Amino acid sequence: MAVAERAVGLLLTPANLRVWGWRSAMSLVDQGLTSGAGFGVNLLLARWMVPEVYGAFAVAFAGFLFVSGFHNVLLLEPMSVMGPARYPGKLPAYFRSQIAIHAILVGALSGVLFLGGLILWKVAPGSPLVGAVMGGGLALPFLLLAWLARRMCYVMQRPALAMQGSAFYLGFVWAGIFVLAHFALLNSFTAFVLMGCGCLVSAGLLLWGLGLLEGMPGAESDVSWRAVLGENWTYGRWLVGSTVLSSISSQTQMFLVAGMLGLGAAGVLRAMQIPSLVTTQITAAAGLLTLTSFSYDFGNGHVEWLRRKATLVSAGLVAGLLTFALVLAIFAGQTERLLFGGRYAAYAHLMPVLALVPAAIGFSTGYSMAMRASQKPRFDLVANAIAAPVGVVSAIFFIRWWGIVGAAASMAVGFGAYAISVCRIFYDSREIGQK
Repeated sequence: MAVAERAVGLLLTPANLRVWGWRSAMSLVDQGLTSGAGFGVNLLLARWMVPEVYGAFAVAFAGFLFVSGFHNVLLLEPMSVMGPARYPGKLPAYFRSQIAIHAILVGALSGVLFLGGLILWKVAPGSPLVGAVMGGGLALPFLLLAWLARRMCYVMQRPALAMQGSAFYLGFVWAGIFVLAHFALLNSFTAFVLMGCGCLVSAGLLLWGLGLLEGMPGAESDVSWRAVLGENWTYGRWLVGSTVLSSISSQTQMFLVAGMLGLGAAGVLRAMQIPSLVTTQITAAAGLLTLTSFSYDFGNGHVEWLRRKATLVSAGLVAGLLTFALVLAIFAGQTERLLFGGRYAAYAHLMPVLALVPAAIGFSTGYSMAMRASQKPRFDLVANAIAAPVGVVSAIFFIRWWGIVGAAASMAVGFGAYAISVCRIFYDSREIGQK
């Protein structure tokens, strides 16, 4: 107990509080700008498109999230954990190796998606999904490159640089949406292409700011991309299965709603998720910041710091996010009129239900990041193995019984099961924080 108290005393020094306060503020602003871009795109598309067309965008975006999960566990998270721990003096060379891996893996995935869009065009040329899938395939490499560049900024403890890239992306995308709408060119295909172009330029600015563009074409490096890929796989192989299970639990509802109730219903479900996008992104920002911090703690053997900080992060996030859900429940009708002008008034009650999803994510964030920073990602696989069946079974029955309301409830139940599982594993296992 005395050791823990001394650890907390050292942690909560004025100097540390100032540094982490500034970095946290920059991280939150960065994530807020990114959220603003995503919020604006989804809001304007939901307001200006018919539900079926917006539903096609939502389904294609759910597919993008599924693919991005693999990119996250095979590049972003290994880089956040292994970079600070193993390559503290070689981060530029290490980052260039990660960019090479990104180009190989994501280029192949993009080709598969674009080919799938062509096949869909041959089978159902009039489907709104055609343009959405093909646009998503074209934009995928650039969307994920921007995510990669932003994560590099966090590994370098430079969230202010990430914020600048996000600010550019926000301005670019918002201006582009209005231009496309003015010329009657706004659809799911052009929306994805616009997002891809914005991410390409934003990523270029971030990579330039990190000094990674100099000598890129033929840069010599003492960090082999093949060796880095092997490290990524060693770390991420447990999380690949976890990602599959997590995607099944969290994305099944969107695909089932589109298949059972139609693309219009999928558009309604996505629209009602929009208010929760900002809080989900804030939670993701907290995860990014804490993962790097926890990785440094793990590398330096500060076990008590890591475990105590994990509890504080989870407690703080869930308290704030539950408050948000409560406020949204009280003002659901007013929020819907403000955002959509009454277009989805009959479904406004879904917004506070869907707000429970980021609350569950927030509750699990501190504990989950501690597991990953401790290089024990197999625990995350166990938690998702428990949550996935809950999400799938609840989705099948809830959607059949209650339609779109059932889909929203299923999402909350699935993420709740994951959060409870992560918390239980964290407190039951003493391996977390141990090398």
